[in-house]
Amino acid sequence: MLVLLTGCSSQKSDQVLVDATADEIVSKIRSYQGDKPVLVNLWATWCVPCIEEFPYIMEMKRKYGEEFELIFVSGDFPEAKEEAKTFLKSQDVNFTTYYKVGNDNEFITTLSDTWSGALPFTVIYDRNGNISSEWEGKAELETFETELLKVIKAG
Repeated sequence: MLVLLTGCSSQKSDQVLVDATADEIVSKIRSYQGDKPVLVNLWATWCVPCIEEFPYIMEMKRKYGEEFELIFVSGDFPEAKEEAKTFLKSQDVNFTTYYKVGNDNEFITTLSDTWSGALPFTVIYDRNGNISSEWEGKAELETFETELLKVIKAG
């Protein structure tokens, strides 16, 4: 029984930061098309504004979690991957998140025509898979809630 529990708990923690290319992230976003809105946030542990806004996004997850899908993508450097996992756990993230792999420029241009690559970067998609809003830089809690509720209420 202990082996089974250990196996399950390590498997779950491994899902906290899954390697993903830009194409895999886009495919994940599209998988919710017609079902629910999606909020995608690209962040890194070395990015102070990312860390500052992270609790706001988690608050949206707690308040409206059933009404939208949240996709976090870490842009941390390979040597900081474990630090990113530790940070996610400290923020009570217990769902699958992603770790950016592949060429940076290709990743940026695949995800957005307007994104310069600066972090944090947030994109909110409506139920139909269209971009409702996107921005670079830290946003306040009110911005996340206002923009997210637009797509939730458009239902």
